[in-house]
Amino acid sequence: MELAKLHEVFVSIVGEDNCITDSKTIATYLEDWRGKYQGTTPFVLLPNTTESISKIIKLCFDNDIGVVPQGGNTSLCGANVPRSTDERMEIIMSSSKLNRVIELDADNQSLIVESGCILARIQETASENGLYFPLSLGAEGSSQIGGNISTNAGGTNVLKYGMTRGLVMGLEVVLPDGSIYSELKGLRKDNTGYDLKQFFIGAEGTLGFITKICLKLFLQPLSHTVALVAVENPKQAIKLLKKAKQSFDESLCAFELMNSVSIKCVEDQMPNFKIPLESSYPWQILIDVENVNSTSESNEAITSFLERQLKEALILDATIAINNQQRNEFWQLRHGITESKKLSSTGIDHDISVPISNIPEVIEQSRNKLEQVLGKSDFYVYGHVGDGNLHITKSKPKTMDKVSFQMKEDELTRIVHQIAVDLGGSFSGEHGIGVKLKNELEYFSDPVKMQLLKTIKKAIDPRNIMNPNKLFD
Repeated sequence: MELAKLHEVFVSIVGEDNCITDSKTIATYLEDWRGKYQGTTPFVLLPNTTESISKIIKLCFDNDIGVVPQGGNTSLCGANVPRSTDERMEIIMSSSKLNRVIELDADNQSLIVESGCILARIQETASENGLYFPLSLGAEGSSQIGGNISTNAGGTNVLKYGMTRGLVMGLEVVLPDGSIYSELKGLRKDNTGYDLKQFFIGAEGTLGFITKICLKLFLQPLSHTVALVAVENPKQAIKLLKKAKQSFDESLCAFELMNSVSIKCVEDQMPNFKIPLESSYPWQILIDVENVNSTSESNEAITSFLERQLKEALILDATIAINNQQRNEFWQLRHGITESKKLSSTGIDHDISVPISNIPEVIEQSRNKLEQVLGKSDFYVYGHVGDGNLHITKSKPKTMDKVSFQMKEDELTRIVHQIAVDLGGSFSGEHGIGVKLKNELEYFSDPVKMQLLKTIKKAIDPRNIMNPNKLFD
């Protein structure tokens, strides 16, 4: 179908204002968050109903046009970037106008929303009704729930509440042929064959376009007690995690590790942020404990816990947030690392996970082997040590030019990923595959797994319409 005719049909479905063809406006949709992947497309569509999405995808199915779903555009692996060519067109379908809160069932502790709802708004909606949605991450003010589900986002509360897939009760999805699969029941038990929603969670838009979600909510904690703790090394952090679990059990919802390089980067790049403990400590841990009963009792409990660890010399120093403002400041430090790192220097980023017991080893091996290949430069380590997920970045040495550094990326990436896999871990903890890690998925996956993945893709999307060339070719 010719561009002019295609434009006419798209306008008839979504309206003139929601069919973007202006190159300057389109450019704002063509780059991943880190600025590493850039794409091309003649159209960005902003539909606001499931029915309009169904019509668009059916049209693309019939005319062999690729559809790239896009949410808040916070992807870190390039899954949101279209690759339109003369041989095959790809369009962007944004969920930003699918932003309605549909129904909250307080008794069932469930919430139905459209996929373009901003994560922070979902948190606020739950809170206003005395409930709690635990998914939390640095980009929650702009990331959309559809994208969170498509990448099976992790975030800071995985230790207690699990990954995103455990928070989804039901989905509505437009399939690659335009048909609509809708199962939005707020059920905790439904043993009727395959759990089909799980095919779309973590699929990065390659199997369909998520339009609505039924989310699981929880009782709202009375409050949170948050502490920042300094330790000498990651081994001490693992010992402290074990003691914290013994003391606080299921009330422990976050245990975040940060090295001094990461904290100093925030200190340098975000002068308005408060640094609660001296950034010179080699490692710091953010501990977040939910209070379901008395806040004062919980504060006393964590104070007593930290005093014991100081006496036993397990920790070097500690400070406790005395109010919500300070709690937010503590978390601001943790969430500010990614943005600060982006502002500070060019680096090669890794999102790995290993069994918690192997965290010290994966850090040590990665530091040593990367330095052997690249030389000395900033080495960032931070992440969710409570669930074994770390973010490791090796920065470009000051004496190396950018092109030479970029030529080292594949080698350095493989080094860290091989270390993680050899230690029983994964080369992708929570950011997904996208374009960035396609080769790694093929390299590290068992052939039977790859065959199953491709069989599922072929069965649901035989014409490779949905987010083509992501995950695998």
